[in-house]
Amino acid sequence: MIEIKKFTLSDEEFNKLRRLVFDAAGISLSDAKRELVISRFSRRLRALNLSTFGEYYNFVISPDGQSEMQNFVNSITTNKTDFFREPHHFDFLRDHFVPECLRLGRREVRVWSAGCSTGEEPYSAAMTLHTHLTEPHGIRVKVLATDIDTSVLDAARNGIYDERQIKPIPEEMLRKYFLRGKEDSAGLYKVKDVLREIVTFRQLNFIAENYPISAVFDVVFCRNVIIYFSAETKKRVLTRLSGYLTRGGYFIIGHSETLFDMVDGLTYLKNTIYRKD
Repeated sequence: MIEIKKFTLSDEEFNKLRRLVFDAAGISLSDAKRELVISRFSRRLRALNLSTFGEYYNFVISPDGQSEMQNFVNSITTNKTDFFREPHHFDFLRDHFVPECLRLGRREVRVWSAGCSTGEEPYSAAMTLHTHLTEPHGIRVKVLATDIDTSVLDAARNGIYDERQIKPIPEEMLRKYFLRGKEDSAGLYKVKDVLREIVTFRQLNFIAENYPISAVFDVVFCRNVIIYFSAETKKRVLTRLSGYLTRGGYFIIGHSETLFDMVDGLTYLKNTIYRKD
């Protein structure tokens, strides 16, 4: 049996690491996240053959550790997601947004999946809109998908999912938009080019001074992301994101989140969906 070394985290080390997490990614870690910090960063200590969290902190902030900063950020982010998670949001796209686009004679729509994780959310939006806008009506759909974590972006770009992950996808959509693996790839499903051409993946840190984005969007998904930020950071990030919405566009958040007293110029519609005035 291989014995896995366990590390002890002092109060001083914990405070230094969570301050660095806040400065680097805007994520606010409470005292209750101590075990999470130990678990996530222990992997990096082992990978770098370091003995203490203090050594790791000093390495990350040193000139020699600049390349480790991305691993540091990747380690602490949470990436729980599923295809068609909170399905009422995709029902809203189909039943409300699509008819509105047709009524207005739109020729192109743009969606931003902000905090896209491993890609299930933007691919779900792309499937919904391609099925109901592009294929029957020729309306162009573009989806921008961003995340701070480079490891999940790599997985999203690869677009390969296992049988457990694809379960929420309706069978008709699965046949239309995924290739089923054979032989050595049996049990795996790969996103077809028709979706890859719709979705663009890009790294973005919400607390960056400038966003390298010039487009405006008809729908912004920012679900289960702001719960990790402080109140001040939440307000600042949400205000910036809403600034990328077209007038009449839709801002969609997670079921445990609210925009109340956070952003001006957004009107609550229903089920965590807001419209820009």
